[in-house]
Amino acid sequence: LKDVIPDEFVTLLPVKPGYNHKFAEITPENNLQAKCAKALIESIKNKEGLDMMIGSLDPLPDGAMDGRELDPMYPEAKLEVVVQTILRVGCKSISHISVALNRFRDLIMAVMPNQDAKVCCLKITFSFFKTNHQLMCIMIEKYLNFQLIEPSCIVSWIFSPYMLPHFDRLYLWQMLDTTIKFCIKRCDRIKVELEKSKVKLNDKKEQESGAADPDIAEKRKQLVQAAEEEVDHYVKLLEDAERSQKEVFLIVVQRFIMILTDHIVRSEQESRYTQTLWFRCTRDRLRQTLVKYRREVKRYMVTLQTLLFTPEIEPKILECFTQFKGYIA
Repeated sequence: LKDVIPDEFVTLLPVKPGYNHKFAEITPENNLQAKCAKALIESIKNKEGLDMMIGSLDPLPDGAMDGRELDPMYPEAKLEVVVQTILRVGCKSISHISVALNRFRDLIMAVMPNQDAKVCCLKITFSFFKTNHQLMCIMIEKYLNFQLIEPSCIVSWIFSPYMLPHFDRLYLWQMLDTTIKFCIKRCDRIKVELEKSKVKLNDKKEQESGAADPDIAEKRKQLVQAAEEEVDHYVKLLEDAERSQKEVFLIVVQRFIMILTDHIVRSEQESRYTQTLWFRCTRDRLRQTLVKYRREVKRYMVTLQTLLFTPEIEPKILECFTQFKGYIA
């Protein structure tokens, strides 16, 4: 395409996919972080332990490099060096990324102790792959599968002010779909395991009731207890997964409402046209999300109607929920 396309259309071609390693070169602006990144790479090459790798970050402050006051438990400067370095080590291929995340999981978690840090990690990752959005979508999946970042953190990042300019891009909604589908598949997978454990428990109970020998009866009783503990384990897992899924859906809808409402209010205050392309695209994404995941959304209808889609919100936004209720009726 690049060889045959006319010169006047060259600007429409996508940027060549790649990555943006912030510390590839030492500059006055990144001097300290770049030196620590180099020390961390040397530590990785020498196969040193976790304490030594973390020790290579000691010169960095427990906060931001620009002097912003942050929670001491939110080491942004160290997090940026670690994430940029690990992505640089693993950016050769998708399999290299998987190996790097698995190998350095403890290191990442050591500098990513809370939700704010996890949102910052996503921002750093997006900056690293700013010209390769396909890999960024894959990174979302990797972070979820390796349990590095929770779905709710990913949703918070997607709807953060930093990402608003990307709302008309397909890759953003692919990342949201990946996050929601992860929650749904996790619940479905645990339900299957729970049913298997219940069947196993029933079989063990039947075997226990047919035992005549006291020793055999005692062993089978222990097997029943183990099976009951397994059932309780999956019940708890399912409760946690369903709670997380509900939280994700409520956050998604809440953030849609917040950003759309903010757009309407700002437009009216500044006497600007409300129904912009950005607004229509974002509102239609809300509609699409409700319809696409209607099976799950139907379970939260009372909560949505009570807490989020109240009569006080903008009619243009409430219309989406009203149409959805008519669709599933």
